[in-house]
Amino acid sequence: MKKYLAQTALGLIALLTVTSSFAKGTSAEKITTLDKGSIVREGNKTTAFNKNGKWVYTIERISSDNLPADVMNVVIKNFGYYYISGMEKVKRPGAEPAYIVHMQNNTTVKTVQVSGDDATLTADYIKG
Repeated sequence: MKKYLAQTALGLIALLTVTSSFAKGTSAEKITTLDKGSIVREGNKTTAFNKNGKWVYTIERISSDNLPADVMNVVIKNFGYYYISGMEKVKRPGAEPAYIVHMQNNTTVKTVQVSGDDATLTADYIKG
């Protein structure tokens, strides 16, 4: 019973924390409570909290029509022109945001991680 109450309390804390961090008029769509913490899904954002309710990370999905120009410039500088189908912005405490960029051309599909001015190829697949 104590464990169940603690998980319920943690879920409520996560809900209040996340709800207060988003714009007025929005609320968390789904809270998943795990042994190691909670995951809160809110629109295009997923936020994780540890079992003590401390923020661990947030992943924000960004559509291809809303990509940050500075991130696109880093990708173009390092890889040339590709169709960018989307990206995720990953925020963690004490770290600069990183972007996971999904892109493709006629022959390849790539995933690139961008942090600041650095771009690292994390996946490279040949089509066909």
